Amino acid sequence: MKRTMSRMAMTVERLPGHPQPKPGESLSSWLIRTAYANAERLSYITTYLTGDANFWVHDRDRLLSPELSSRLEAGTGIASERLQELVLSQYAGTLFERLEPQGSVRWLLPLAKRGYRASRSGSLYCPLCLTEDIHPHLRLSWRMSFVVVCSSHGTALLDACPQCHHPFAPHLNDLGAGRNGYLELELPFAWCPQCGERLTDVTPEVGCPAVVDLERRMLRGLRTGVLEWDGLSEVHAQEGFDVLHQLLSVLMLPEVREALKDLPDAPEYPQRRNRSFEDFSLAGRRALMERLAYLVQEWPWRFSGVVREAGLTRRPLVANMPQIPSWYDVVAEQFSQANGRRAYKVTPLVPHLSLAEIAACRDAAPTEIERRRWTVIWHYMQQPQKLLVARKLGLSWQFVHNTVTKYNAVGPESLMDVRRGRELRRKRLLNAEQERDLRALIDSSPERLSNEQLADWFEAQIGKRPDATTLWIYRRGVSHSRLGRRAKRGRNSRK
Repeated sequence: MKRTMSRMAMTVERLPGHPQPKPGESLSSWLIRTAYANAERLSYITTYLTGDANFWVHDRDRLLSPELSSRLEAGTGIASERLQELVLSQYAGTLFERLEPQGSVRWLLPLAKRGYRASRSGSLYCPLCLTEDIHPHLRLSWRMSFVVVCSSHGTALLDACPQCHHPFAPHLNDLGAGRNGYLELELPFAWCPQCGERLTDVTPEVGCPAVVDLERRMLRGLRTGVLEWDGLSEVHAQEGFDVLHQLLSVLMLPEVREALKDLPDAPEYPQRRNRSFEDFSLAGRRALMERLAYLVQEWPWRFSGVVREAGLTRRPLVANMPQIPSWYDVVAEQFSQANGRRAYKVTPLVPHLSLAEIAACRDAAPTEIERRRWTVIWHYMQQPQKLLVARKLGLSWQFVHNTVTKYNAVGPESLMDVRRGRELRRKRLLNAEQERDLRALIDSSPERLSNEQLADWFEAQIGKRPDATTLWIYRRGVSHSRLGRRAKRGRNSRK
């Protein structure tokens, strides 16, 4: 095979060893396993497959061009469609808007390396995953900056050797480094290329439960295209990731750092002026993720409280956002001071129920008044401004104000219609037999009876004389009840 590589033939013959990619594996991990399966150095294999001697100069987990994909398919037999699932470009439009071959990208860890040598790790690892895997491999999600804990084990991920603290660089565990890849089945991922110690001989720390939950929701959002969000049920994935990255920028502001100083494990901020979340160390990103998980809980009330305590305005909340999702803009607009006007006074809604539960109660409301009140609460949870909700629903501001106030003070029980289930007793002047007699009297009279004559008949029957309106109702053939003039006309009523 070396002679073939020296000729740099344009045609690529299939390698004898071509392991199948694992679900969620990265392209670089699969290429490293392919090199070991063929007992060749990694650089030899990639040069043979791609025809590019400088293949590893760029971050190969980002993009896979159609030309490279075709050559890899010819050399390994793995379909191009399957190979595209090993690179991060599949998340364009979900995790980020687009992915360039070079440069810093939101949510993507930079490799920060020259050739093979790296000054910092661009990938993380879980010691428990590498120990339990039948065929150890690296996950593509470990290249993402928000992934700081193992979603499977709930433990903290590592990015360096626990012994010598050398950055995690499994591609340096190449053949010829002094270890037999056939005897050490965990090679090259479970060994430090610098000191030779096993990376799996360590007990990882248990991750923060809130961070584990947030990270799992974010990973589900990558697969489904929608992101679960407290108070909003779910949002579009790219909008959610845009807002989450913006909130991380807000967390770096000095005012917010001071407002959250009581939270444990404050991150150590990089000295760079234009720092981003990806510039932080693993420990710093983990601490920021804990604060992010705290900030998005009970949305938007906890976030609004922190912003109000920090004394921020709308400008830093939306800075450098090319597109602002409407549901986030509504929250940021509360702190607007445009044209010198004061920000809207917002009454936080006590989170008795989630947005989905409120929608279910609204749909199941037995009376119209209850349905109207639940509709007010449903809109107010998403847009906490009483005047805007009142205008949208065509209701009075006072009705919205009273509904929100009672809901905060009492809870869902305050929205119940007090008249529900109560019988409305009908006030009848005549019983059914007397009404039939009156109907017969009116129909049999050759001339139209006057009100005086009808009043005399009523006085003889019930002992009192009704007013002219009551007489008019009975003359038209309608029973006198609380329904009044809205009652259905009788059979003999006028057309």
